[in-house]
Formats: sequence, structure tokens, C-alpha cells
Amino acid sequence: METQNKKEKIKSLVIDMLNQSHNAMIKDIDRAINSGALDIDNWNESDKPMIIPKIIVTTILQKESKQYEAKGTSFEKQIKKEVNNLHYFL
Repeated sequence: METQNKKEKIKSLVIDMLNQSHNAMIKDIDRAINSGALDIDNWNESDKPMIIPKIIVTTILQKESKQYEAKGTSFEKQIKKEVNNLHYFL
């Protein structure tokens, strides 16, 4: 398989994983809002309206990212190393 075909296959797999993650994250929004962990009653749309949404987004993104860390597998160390490296390029 030539490099361009490999790149296209990798891109396709990443898009599939992102779509699956997106669907899972959308489902977690209601769980977060209804969890009781957030002070929804004191949220004010005109005073710092993005604080709670940012908390929810950050939590959901962190939770979802942990799904791909390969914890407890022989790939964990490699993935962590490569993820840290790739951060420098994005």
C-alpha cells in the first residue's frame, strides 16, 4: 500500500472514531446537566453564560479522550509518547 493510500485509510479511520465519539459526547450532555454536580439554578445567561457550557465540554472531551489512551495495554506507553509529540505539531 502506498503512502497516499495509507494516509487516506488513516484519515477514514480517524473520522469514523471522531463520529462515534461525537455521538457518545452528545448523549453525555444531558447526563452532565442532570447530574446534580452543576449549579444550574444559579446559571445566568447574561452573567458568565459560557462557564457551565465550558465545564461540560471540557469534562466530556477529557472523558472521551481517556477512551483512546489504551490504559493497561502494551500500547499505552507508545500512544502516550506519540500523543505528547503530536501536540507540538497541532
